[in-house]
Amino acid sequence: MKLKLVAFAVAAAAASAVSAQTANVTLYGVLDTYVESARVSGGAATAVRGSTLRMSAGGLSGSRWGLRGSESLGGGMNAIFTLEGGFGSDTGALGQSNFNAANGPVIGRLFGRRAFVGLSGGFGQVTLGRDYAPNFWVQCNSDDSFGGCLTSWSFVGNAMTGFANSLRQDNQLSYKTPNMGGLTSQVAWAFGESSVGTSAGRTFGMNVEYKAGPLYLGAGYSDQKNPAGTASNKQTLIGATYNAGVVYVGGTYAQHKTDTGGKVKALAASGTVPMGASRLGLQFGQAKSGSAKARSLAFIAENDLSKRTTVYGAVAQIKNDGLAVGTGGATPAGLGQTGRSLAVGLRHRF
Repeated sequence: MKLKLVAFAVAAAAASAVSAQTANVTLYGVLDTYVESARVSGGAATAVRGSTLRMSAGGLSGSRWGLRGSESLGGGMNAIFTLEGGFGSDTGALGQSNFNAANGPVIGRLFGRRAFVGLSGGFGQVTLGRDYAPNFWVQCNSDDSFGGCLTSWSFVGNAMTGFANSLRQDNQLSYKTPNMGGLTSQVAWAFGESSVGTSAGRTFGMNVEYKAGPLYLGAGYSDQKNPAGTASNKQTLIGATYNAGVVYVGGTYAQHKTDTGGKVKALAASGTVPMGASRLGLQFGQAKSGSAKARSLAFIAENDLSKRTTVYGAVAQIKNDGLAVGTGGATPAGLGQTGRSLAVGLRHRF
């Protein structure tokens, strides 16, 4: 009996050793929480105004936790997966809420940020599941000056409504080419899963990106059909960054045509100066649709306490003109209003 147990233990250890050589799983995450003093003024006589002191999540990066892994299949091919959930580190509530036409709002998803499985190799990468749309990567790579995608969006906020068309897509089948001298491209199709027809609710997206040393250039396109499949929300965008060492600059421009005939033009730009373990940055955003225009400006400073922990502060303002209703991060500026905020926060990665 003892010999059998020893043999079983040896076999289990050997199997574990083989598995460890071919597969790996990583637990990771970000907690980003800040305290903000916000003030809203102006607008119609009936508009809500005043000051608020609150705690919020996601100042520089959205709070999240996740699992990612891969398994070697031989011949240079790997099976890959990622499960990533967002949450409010100020309350613990699940993030990435959804809206269901039949049941109304669904608050929070367990893995609302990413949930996909795929294959990668010399041919590129194929993934299936919920993941970022191709346009997201152009936006992300055009604004990563503070170590997180779309950092300026956190404070210039939803003035960037022209960058809509869902940063993430459910039921997405995606293919990304291998790197060809700095050039890559991604094509994705998100199934609408509608009984109305195959095109109802579906989303098609693609991008082309180029990275060479300090330079990044990107362009993306998205076509999202409405639930009836009769019209589309179409988005075209371009982005670029350049890291000169003493200064980092980046920007994104987008045009968004809605299924109701509307058009939004949006711009986001950033400049960052590194100073040892610290960085200072200026962020600007603008969205315009007809006579309505929302403009945001933010000054951000951060300091690394370690490789994984950063303390930061920001001063931001958003101004809505005409019928614009942009919001600056968590600052709820409404129709024709101006919102100002002062925030101090802490971000930790693991």
